[in-house]
Amino acid sequence: MVTLGIMNARNFIFVCIASILKLSSCSTESDNNIFSPQSYALPEEVGYTFFVAGHTYGNPMEFQYGLHPPFKNMIPQINAYPKLEFGILTGDVVPKPTVEYWDAAEADIDKFKVPIHIAPGNHDKSTVYHERYPDPYAFNYANDLFFILSPRNWNIDGEQLAMVKSQIDSCKATVDNIFIFCHELIWWSPDNQFGDVEVNYRPHFPGSISYWDDFQPYLDSLNVPVYLIAGDIGASDQVDPFMYAKEDNIRYVASGMGSNIDDNMIFVEVTNDGVVELKMVGVQNHQFGWIQSFK
Repeated sequence: MVTLGIMNARNFIFVCIASILKLSSCSTESDNNIFSPQSYALPEEVGYTFFVAGHTYGNPMEFQYGLHPPFKNMIPQINAYPKLEFGILTGDVVPKPTVEYWDAAEADIDKFKVPIHIAPGNHDKSTVYHERYPDPYAFNYANDLFFILSPRNWNIDGEQLAMVKSQIDSCKATVDNIFIFCHELIWWSPDNQFGDVEVNYRPHFPGSISYWDDFQPYLDSLNVPVYLIAGDIGASDQVDPFMYAKEDNIRYVASGMGSNIDDNMIFVEVTNDGVVELKMVGVQNHQFGWIQSFK
């Protein structure tokens, strides 16, 4: 059952994003408005944090070498986030997958103090990418399982799907959470319950997806919270900047940047008991500001 309707979620998010431009916040945590991470203290029960950022090459009409400038300018603040262990870029890290663009992006990525994982987007994949990065793969951190995936024509299928199921089957009885990262919103279709969400480029949709037949029933059968997080959103003011929905044990999340208006990223805080909180943060004026938190 869907516990947060997409239309309601989208309308609420738009209100919150508008407020970030005024240096305010929709969060109920009033002490977490615009802040300096150096002075931001996490509750003791939080064991670790990581960040997620989508479409980090930025504006598709005015792109540059290196990461989206507002995001790049926030790297010192991101590095100062308490208990930060790694970051994940959910695709479209470069506008063109050439050596020059990848070298420039990597020069910026090297400024992060933590390891960075990349779930490649359609702009990223090329011989250059595959020579430099593993794709796809899984890893464990604390008591959680992570997947960095690369959809084929918007689908996780074949050997990639078999790898995911095998990894989960081997440890599903002992993990607290499963995080799955990819670029495309593999659950999205223009005619399903998520069809009102405006993704970055609808013509890229292949016409059909296998998620609801091949992947979702398996994930739904797990007695573990699953977070599906994508980055193919937020590239312009004509598309949606963020989405969140919860259906049974599965959370569907997308976040991205490029519009220079509603740019956003996510910090994920995980407690020692495995409780997860997602904190969407505005990427404007090179400052942090909570937009909303989700659990």
